Amino acid sequence: MTPQNLNIQEPNDYKKVLELVLKNYPLFILSVAVFVISAFFVNRYSIPIYSISSSILIKGNPARQTGDESDFLYSNLISGNQNFQNELWILKSYPIVEKTVRNMDLTVTYYSKGRFNYYEAYNSAPFKVSYLSTHSQPISLVFDIIFTTDSSFTITAYAKQAAFYNYETNEITHRREKWSFTHSGKFGELIETPDLSFIVEPHETNRVVTNSEYGFKFSTIQALSGGIKGRLGFAVVDRQATVIRISLTSESPTKGVDILDQLMTVYSAQNLERKNHLAIITIDYIEKQLSEISDSLSMTEDNLQQFLSSNQLINISDQATVLTAQYMELKNQLAELVSTKNYFDNMSELLRNNNFSNLMLPASMGISDQLLNELVNQLIAAQARRSNLIENDQAKNPLVQKLGIEIDNLKKTISENIAAFSTTTSISIDEMNKRIRRAETELNRLPATQRQLGNIERKYRLNDAIYNYLMEKHAEAKISQAGNLPDDVILEPAKAGSSPTSPNKRRNYMVAFCLGILVPFGFIWLKYVLNNTLESQDDIEHLTDSPVLGKIMHNRYKTKNVMFEFPKSNIAESVRALRTNLDFYVRGGQKKVILVTSCLENEGKSFVSLNLAMSYAQLGRRTILVDCDLRKPKTYFREGEESVEGLSSYMIDKANLEDLIIKSPHEKLDYILSGILPPNPVELLALDKTEKLIARLRSTYDIIVLDTTPLAQVTDAYLLINHSEIKVIITRARQTFKNVFALVMKDLRQKNITNTCIVLNDNKYYRDQYGYGYGYYNKKGLFKRKVKKRKKPVVDISLK
Repeated sequence: MTPQNLNIQEPNDYKKVLELVLKNYPLFILSVAVFVISAFFVNRYSIPIYSISSSILIKGNPARQTGDESDFLYSNLISGNQNFQNELWILKSYPIVEKTVRNMDLTVTYYSKGRFNYYEAYNSAPFKVSYLSTHSQPISLVFDIIFTTDSSFTITAYAKQAAFYNYETNEITHRREKWSFTHSGKFGELIETPDLSFIVEPHETNRVVTNSEYGFKFSTIQALSGGIKGRLGFAVVDRQATVIRISLTSESPTKGVDILDQLMTVYSAQNLERKNHLAIITIDYIEKQLSEISDSLSMTEDNLQQFLSSNQLINISDQATVLTAQYMELKNQLAELVSTKNYFDNMSELLRNNNFSNLMLPASMGISDQLLNELVNQLIAAQARRSNLIENDQAKNPLVQKLGIEIDNLKKTISENIAAFSTTTSISIDEMNKRIRRAETELNRLPATQRQLGNIERKYRLNDAIYNYLMEKHAEAKISQAGNLPDDVILEPAKAGSSPTSPNKRRNYMVAFCLGILVPFGFIWLKYVLNNTLESQDDIEHLTDSPVLGKIMHNRYKTKNVMFEFPKSNIAESVRALRTNLDFYVRGGQKKVILVTSCLENEGKSFVSLNLAMSYAQLGRRTILVDCDLRKPKTYFREGEESVEGLSSYMIDKANLEDLIIKSPHEKLDYILSGILPPNPVELLALDKTEKLIARLRSTYDIIVLDTTPLAQVTDAYLLINHSEIKVIITRARQTFKNVFALVMKDLRQKNITNTCIVLNDNKYYRDQYGYGYGYYNKKGLFKRKVKKRKKPVVDISLK
């Protein structure tokens, strides 16, 4: 049956793919060898990279039980998990990394020079470079330094584009194109030009080796911080835990360990600094008050000492003592009230100016109101969390806005409470002043000397009481500060792996081997998928139901007439197999006309026509080969063979048929050339003389082979199809396009042309060939005699 829809694409054929792989096995071997050798050089000369890791525990905030309207906010917004995430962001933040770089002073990187690479020589270079921060220095440029002796060296550097950086102003001062530098000097000498200024000094412990080569490079804090931040990794070890595993990749394991240790140290110090912020503010405030009261205390103490000395007073009466004691008690209470009032006024001022960073807890000043202390504590905590989120580039976080609302509410509530407390304290101060005035009235009744002494003592004791009170609060704040611990615990200090993580030699070899297989396979597969030419008999059978009657092997000989010159070769056997299949395909009389054509030119139709005609002649059947391609004349037996008279001359009645027939080297084979190029080849072949010519040839010859034009390019061959019993369509492996072949076969099927068969020319798949050759011909088709010694006689049963 004729297929309805012919698919030009190749079906999935794993056997064909396997054949392609086996056919191209040298390509796979070469590819694997190239990739494995490349992997060897990568493993040999790549800079080793080590992985350093550590772990740190971040403590969560304790649960809040305030019982007021802020419980909902704290329970939903500032939970322990969010606090952990905030601390994680702080740990990963750029300021922490930058502070780490500054503390370690990594602006100068040292290298030891290998055969192909620079290897970082952290703390192992025999020298160190000190530079002037106010002077520009070339950055991101490696200086080569060669030690000619144990104290002298030569420095060279070159850059197509050099940038110069000032470490004091943190900006690039200028740039230069094709900048170079060469200098010979000794340790301790100042090396200074308009572009650089530094001193090379010997290392304290590392010794210089003569003719050793090293390098060093200046880098900016920003570039170093960005590089380290990009190589840092943070992972939560468990969803139920607040433990973070920190990892870092580095060329130098010692440097990586130091960076991670310093990073955790900086984070812990910053964490503790945030916790000590409240205590520091309280201490500063108390120390300011102590500074003021200490002057008054010293003055009153001096006055008391002078008064006692001048009046020679030792004791005071009991009444004066009691009144003075009462008076002093009132003064002490007044001092506490005044201090409290000052605290409330100071807090009101801070709240009006939104200066929450200097707020301190009321409890630190002896105010034991639980609600006010809790409100201030909440305000300080909310402000700290909001500031941390903003500093870590989370200003657009919804939590920032909600914390701002919470801060405004807390500020309003605290202001109202402070106003109420301030009013109450003012009333208490007024009442205390009244009581003090009454006590002063009673003291005025004492003798003048005693009164004077009492006044001086009162001032002294008042200042002394205030001073002692402030000193007590100062000590409490110091104790609180000393008792603060950071909210993190270093569980595992930084530790480097015993072997580098890169290059991974085993993995590189495995990847190289896989790429060595996959790359050529991908190339072959892509070539196979994108290939639009016929490759094998399966391709032809997928596109047409016409039979494939022959597969002509690839012609390795420098001749077209293989059947005559190499009759025992493999390609000659494939032509004989085609001849046999044609005889079986069209049974009947001995005489037949065979039309040989193709889809496009250069597919071997003339080559097949010549050898097929020769094969019939070798069978003893009279054969004639007619070149019906009037557009492109050919030569069959003699190079440069030309004929003025040919088929075209016969068609226009300028020559007789007998004059056109040429004898070939074989007695049973004749041929007719196409002749001169006519202006109208289609019209000539359409004449009735074509039918008469074939009829005359039938009467003389057994086999007539018509070598015609390609079907997809011109219509000449269609004019001869009805005069032939067999239509042989020549296709050429790796050259005939599938879509063109499919269109040609479809056209023949629509024209109801029967007895069409296909021949695959230039076939290189020898294992599926019909004929394998015989005789003493080698693979190149050259005659080779080979005599073998046999123990037993062999009967030759071949046909002579």
